[in-house]
Amino acid sequence: MANVKFIAVSRGLRGIVDYVTNREKTVEQLISGVNCVARTAVPEFEAVKKQFRKTEGRGYYHIVQAFASDDPLDFTTAHELGVKLAEHFEGYQCIVVTHMNTAHIHNHIIVNSVNFETGMKFHQSAREMQQVKDYCSQLCREYGLSVTESKADPFVFRCGRNIWWIISKMPWSRAAPDRSSLPT
Repeated sequence: MANVKFIAVSRGLRGIVDYVTNREKTVEQLISGVNCVARTAVPEFEAVKKQFRKTEGRGYYHIVQAFASDDPLDFTTAHELGVKLAEHFEGYQCIVVTHMNTAHIHNHIIVNSVNFETGMKFHQSAREMQQVKDYCSQLCREYGLSVTESKADPFVFRCGRNIWWIISKMPWSRAAPDRSSLPT
């Protein structure tokens, strides 16, 4: 089972890259770039930001993909899964690093906040985070690894008749919803 977490930004781009590529935690073969060269990722990320005049605000996203200790997984396969997850972020430069220094195998994925093709900044909504987690689960199934059971979709709005009455009274509501499909 892979657990995917978006980590709050706590240091600058150079600092996070130095942390994830620390040789006490990984080896050269487990450091890859997606849409960039891992060794030169920092200046490449910065060049894209300058090209599109997007140097302010959030500079990167940090994702950790951690695997269950009882999954039959080696470091190379874990790294391959990390690269595939990074490729999910089309048009974004990513660094993928597999750490070997803890009891569980995990990947760090650093994603440039600016798309190198469009210049658009990456925004992660709760729905997009869920899509990343669902894609990670799909990859785990393909590799025969355990998968976390999905929680109920928080975006499916299920409620009784009273909430529809409240919504219909809101100033932005144009009309009451069709009540024929409501649960009783």
